[in-house]
Amino acid sequence: MKYQVVVLAGGESSRFFPFNNIHKSLFTVAGKTILERTIESAKKLDPVEIILVLGSKDFDKEKEICESLPVFSGVKLVNEEKPLGQGDAIMSAKEHIKDDFFVINANQFNFHTIADSFIEAHEKSGSSVTVGIAETDTPSKYGIVELQGDLVQGVVEKPEAGSEPSNMRLVGVYLLSLDFLNELEASPVSDYSLEYTLDKEAKKGKVGSVRVSSNLPSLKYPWDLTKLKDFILSENESAIDQSAIIEKTVVLKGDGIFIDKGAHIYEFALIEGPCYIGQDAVVGTYSQIRAGTILEKDAQVERYCDVKNSLIGEGTHIHSGFVGDSVIGKNCKVGAGFITANKRLDRNPVSVIVKGESVETGANNVGVFAGDEVKIGIRVSTMPGTIIGEKSVVFPGKILKGSYREESKIED
Repeated sequence: MKYQVVVLAGGESSRFFPFNNIHKSLFTVAGKTILERTIESAKKLDPVEIILVLGSKDFDKEKEICESLPVFSGVKLVNEEKPLGQGDAIMSAKEHIKDDFFVINANQFNFHTIADSFIEAHEKSGSSVTVGIAETDTPSKYGIVELQGDLVQGVVEKPEAGSEPSNMRLVGVYLLSLDFLNELEASPVSDYSLEYTLDKEAKKGKVGSVRVSSNLPSLKYPWDLTKLKDFILSENESAIDQSAIIEKTVVLKGDGIFIDKGAHIYEFALIEGPCYIGQDAVVGTYSQIRAGTILEKDAQVERYCDVKNSLIGEGTHIHSGFVGDSVIGKNCKVGAGFITANKRLDRNPVSVIVKGESVETGANNVGVFAGDEVKIGIRVSTMPGTIIGEKSVVFPGKILKGSYREESKIED
C-alpha cells in the first residue's frame, strides 16, 4: 500500500525565539535542516507520497529554502494561508488525501523507525486514529492522554499540575482515516481543534496508541535543540575528510568525531567525540571542542576557546572564552573573553523568559541562546538561560540576564 505522509511545518514558532525568523524545522543541525532529515526519513516508507504544509511568516522564503533541499523532489507543497493550529494545517492538505494517512511534525526525523508499528497497530485495532505517545516529566507542556490499555479514553491539552490523567504525551505522529478527517472538518477551528477532535473520537473508543521511545525529539523551545542535537550526534560515526587539515599536535579523543572537508584544526587543540565540525570550519590553537558540540559550516572558534555541549551556527566567529550548553545562530561575531554561565549558583534547574513569562527548562546546565547576526563586544558575560534576539549589538563588558528582543542595542 502506498501511504501518504503529511508533514506539518506551519505556525510562527513564537516559543522558539530567538531562532524563529523562519520555521523552526528549517534550523540547521550538523549540516542539514531538521526538515530535510524528516523528509529523508519519510521517504524510507517506500512507496510513499509526501505532502508538506507550510504556513509561517514568510511562505515565499520558506518555499525557496524547501525547494533547494536535495531531498525535496516529488514532495507536494501546500500553503496554510493563516496558521490556526495543527487541525487547520491538516485540513489544508485535504484535497490531496486519498486514504488512511500519516501526519507527522516536521522534526520527526526518526519516523521510519516507528512507522511499521503504527501500521500494524492501526490495522489490528480498526480504530479511526492511531496516535504516538511517550512518557514525559512535564505534562503541563503537552497534550496528555488518558489510557485504558492501548486505547485512548481522552486527550487533555496542557493540564494543570495535579490534574493530568497520565504522564503520557502526544509525540506528533498520527495515523488517521478519512472518517477522522471528516470529523476534524466538522470541529470548530482553533489552535487545538486536532486535540478537541481526538478527545471526541477517544470518548467513542476510536483512538488507539503506540508507545514510542521517549528520546523522540520534541521541538518547542530553543533549549530543545540541545536534546535534538544529542540525538543526531548519538548516531554519528567517526569520519574525517581527507581534505581537512589537522595539525600534528591536535588530540582527538573518543568516538563519533566527524570533521568535514576543508576544516582546519590548529596546533594543540583538543577534540572530544561525539562532535561535528562542519565544512571549512576552524578550531584555533589551544582550543577545546568538548563532547556534544557542533560547529556548522564556516564557523570559527579561535585561540583559547572552550566550547562545551553547544551548537555554533554557520559563519559564526568566536574569538576566545567559554561557551557552554548554548546555541548561537548564524553569522554572529563574538569578541574576546566571552563567558557563558551555564549553571545557577544554587544548582537549581534553569528557567528562561519566553514570551514574557518564566518557563522552566528542567535542565541544570543551560547557557545562552543568541539569534542570527548578533554582535558581541569583548569581555561580555551571560547568565544561565539568557536569550539575545537576532541582529542585536552587545557593547563590551556587559553582563546579560533575561531575554532581549531582536535588534536590541545593549549598552546600559
